[in-house]
Amino acid sequence: MMSQPVRLGVVGAGYWGANLVRNCAQLGVLSVVSDLNAATLAAVHGAHPGVAVTLEVEDLLSAPIDGVVIAAPAPLHASLARRAASAGKHVFVEKPFALTVAEAQSIVEETERCGVTSMAGHVLLYHPAVERLLELVRAGAVGRVAHVRSRRLSLGKLREHESVWWSFAPHDVALVLEILGETPLEISGRQHRFSAHALPDMAYADACFADGRSAHVEVSWRDPGKTSRLDVFGSEGVLTFTDSRAGASLTLTRCGERREEHGGRGIWREEPQTVAFTAGEPLRRELEAFIETIRTGVPALTDGRKAVEVVRVLATFDACSGIPQEALV
Repeated sequence: MMSQPVRLGVVGAGYWGANLVRNCAQLGVLSVVSDLNAATLAAVHGAHPGVAVTLEVEDLLSAPIDGVVIAAPAPLHASLARRAASAGKHVFVEKPFALTVAEAQSIVEETERCGVTSMAGHVLLYHPAVERLLELVRAGAVGRVAHVRSRRLSLGKLREHESVWWSFAPHDVALVLEILGETPLEISGRQHRFSAHALPDMAYADACFADGRSAHVEVSWRDPGKTSRLDVFGSEGVLTFTDSRAGASLTLTRCGERREEHGGRGIWREEPQTVAFTAGEPLRRELEAFIETIRTGVPALTDGRKAVEVVRVLATFDACSGIPQEALV
């Protein structure tokens, strides 16, 4: 177990990397930031004058730090993660962990060979409401889980390196796998483009699991109603997590099937209950988990091996829908 303070470097301080930089600084673990944009680095230096900045990622990798947080463009994730591991640094990789299964596996293999840990940025699993939802599912609050439905919609930033499926769905796939505790037996669905650009803008995926369980994931960056919603349907109720500009909420609606007097089927239900959860910024909690795994060596909830399974599901859906992401890299 490490007793010295943990020191981190961040590769990529742009659109999402700026949030990682801010949280690492607030946690007191930020030592160095690397980015290819001099203006971006100037802004980092202005906000955090005690932090080293560099245009060269090699300078960051050779610095006396314990871990590297990677928020560079998605096609660079695997190569940067392997380089960081080879330099003896623990690795946190923003989603998507990698753009192919082979690349994802190569990250895990290299970190294990070098004796460091790997972790994926599946931040939804560190949301306090989702943590509470998982506790309730495991406690049997909705009985046997039969179906999970997740929708992530926005009129958002269009990516040039990964489709909406690879940009949005890692969050949802990671959560579905955590709830159901296994990988799907079969995946189907469709992806749609709004223009001649190669990258899909909407995706609808369905997955079949053992014992008849199922999941549905819908993602779009062409929807004006920015929101994310997750429903967990069980034999004795439904848990619903929503997150929008108005804030996050978690509700439990107890309901189920019953036999009617005439012998047919009916539904019983109770009024929805608002479920309380602790406050906390998911990204900060995620980085705290990375710091903890560096200190203890205990794998994080979103460690590299779980990240590989998320990438495997993403790639399997791409293959079945006829638009493999790796062909777009």
